[in-house]
Amino acid sequence: MSGKTSRNKGARGERELFALLSDRLGRVVTRNLSQTRDAGCDTLSVPGFTIECKRVESDFQAAWMAQAVAAIRPGHEIPVVFYRRSRRPWRGAFRLSDLLCCSAYVGLAHVDLDDAATIIRERLPR
Repeated sequence: MSGKTSRNKGARGERELFALLSDRLGRVVTRNLSQTRDAGCDTLSVPGFTIECKRVESDFQAAWMAQAVAAIRPGHEIPVVFYRRSRRPWRGAFRLSDLLCCSAYVGLAHVDLDDAATIIRERLPR
């Protein structure tokens, strides 16, 4: 896939995911349009979370979580990677240490979109 085609697919994936998250979270989730220049995450509109979006045809890759971790900024400490293959539903990957509040857990939890939205919604400031 060419660079432009890949970028367009990624941008469409972000718009799709953020519309779905907006519905489930009850707040507008917008794209971080300066992410390419600033090497940031895909959205800064969900307090507490660094969200990366991957619209790809491969299995989950650890490098995606590493990218989300590298993009962590104050106020966005929990990295989550949403990913989707063609004709498949969105999935979210969280570090177990973030979900269970214990650094002893080193794995990842992969959940469907509704469960990921519930995890995020329960941790948003009231």
